[in-house]
Amino acid sequence: MIPAAPAPAPTPALADAPAGDLGADRLRLLRTTLVQAAKSPYYAPLLSGFGPGELAGAGFGILRQLPFTDKEQLREAGLRILSVPLAETVRYYESSGTTGTPTPTPKTKKDIEANTRGLLLNWRRILRPREDKAILLVPSDIAPVADAMVYGLEAMDVLSVRAFPFTRGVSGWDQVVRICRQTGITTVLTTPGLSLHFYAELKNRGLDPTAFGIRTILLLGELLTEPMRAMLERMWNAQVYINSYGSSETGTSATSCPEKRMHLLEHMYHFEWVDPRTGDPTTAETAELVLTTLTADARPLLRYRTGDLVRRLPGGCACGLGLPVVEVLGRASDELEIAGRVLRPYEVEEIVYAIPGLLGYCIRFEEDGRALLCLEVERDHQDEARCREITRLAEEALAARNLPLDIELSFDFNELTKRGGGFKNWKLTHIVRN
Repeated sequence: MIPAAPAPAPTPALADAPAGDLGADRLRLLRTTLVQAAKSPYYAPLLSGFGPGELAGAGFGILRQLPFTDKEQLREAGLRILSVPLAETVRYYESSGTTGTPTPTPKTKKDIEANTRGLLLNWRRILRPREDKAILLVPSDIAPVADAMVYGLEAMDVLSVRAFPFTRGVSGWDQVVRICRQTGITTVLTTPGLSLHFYAELKNRGLDPTAFGIRTILLLGELLTEPMRAMLERMWNAQVYINSYGSSETGTSATSCPEKRMHLLEHMYHFEWVDPRTGDPTTAETAELVLTTLTADARPLLRYRTGDLVRRLPGGCACGLGLPVVEVLGRASDELEIAGRVLRPYEVEEIVYAIPGLLGYCIRFEEDGRALLCLEVERDHQDEARCREITRLAEEALAARNLPLDIELSFDFNELTKRGGGFKNWKLTHIVRN
């Protein structure tokens, strides 16, 4: 039986959550953002047509008069995007660079404090100060994610340790296992793929993952479908949350509430919804998310195209937080065409992780053009009868969705596929071409 989540605390006060007249507060933040962005060598020419008084008194309609900012423009701008001198920043970070040149993302103390407040909005209703102990299985070098998590945990008086198991000569799985036992770790912050890898490492050592006392798993860094989240809960016998959504460029723009639903941080960002192919505004349920930062200091972003497909979910949330509820569906560019059929990541993951006994997958293209869905089978499900059942369920699910993929079972995925690659894009970690 999965341990019950802690009872939700009241929504945090004004310092951490929207309160009072949210519209008026957002308008004030927008005007501050525009004035700050005008100090940026990159944005200054784009805002030069507006006088200081216009920016200081602007409404959200002004954004429609500005062009989008995209990732390629950020790369080209480099440090010219900054609205403050580099000497006024306290942390230098870069994006992963998996799709091009890394983007510099220096931060001031104000940026760090604002991002921490965004995380605490829901962390305070999920984690327990001075009781939970967290291990961070995330990169701890030039990417901001580990620091951001530590700042939030420290603000909550939650013990934390960083132990990314792929840092050569520093951390490894033996060390991770020892630390978890030695300190009584209750909480894991990592990616979906690495949570599966961690589980497999324990099983390969003959250990029971559910006996480690891990009660909470907070996931980030890659697509997480509901079937995969539910599967992880069963495997770990723990509460599993989509911890946060964002990027090195944007910071944390959505977090998961105690009901395990993602809320856009509308008191910290302004969001627009556009057709991913045309860039035109759309009222469609699923669209590309465009955001404007409202609390960024060193590096305000105006109308930034995230490249992510996000589904808007109707109605409110039982958690009581009055912020929009969404489901992140992955990168707009993460699609494949197989036999004339466009295939998206969440379609595959909704099939794979609804089948018990699977740890991962990749799509392999053979020289003859055939596409194989390679499924990694967990060691406790590798007997002949169970493998036949997994194949049958996968074939039926693919046929129901008209997905022309053959099935191949695997018992030993290598490190270039799903497991361990959670901070790269889907095509790099899930597509193999012979």
